[in-house]
Amino acid sequence: MTNTFLNRVSAERRVLSVVNGRFSRTNQLTGLSRVAIAKWCASVGLERTVSIKPILLSLAEKCQRLSDRSNETFHQIEQHAAASIERHLVELEGELERCM
Repeated sequence: MTNTFLNRVSAERRVLSVVNGRFSRTNQLTGLSRVAIAKWCASVGLERTVSIKPILLSLAEKCQRLSDRSNETFHQIEQHAAASIERHLVELEGELERCM
């Protein structure tokens, strides 16, 4: 069985990798908290990130839910949760391509 905390960390790393692969070190997303996302949007430009921010917030929420199940710490990530994160990552990549 896979630890859901590790799944969350893995999912968060993938999101950060997708975003930060397109930006210089000075404009990198440092985390998936609301504060980190807002700071990144301000750094990159609010007009450039208007369609990206909701996707990031949704991914952040999905990743957080992976670790909010303390009574299920050692259960595998549900297939529908994994599929949802994958769909959002594809959407994020498309929006980054379109907006940047």
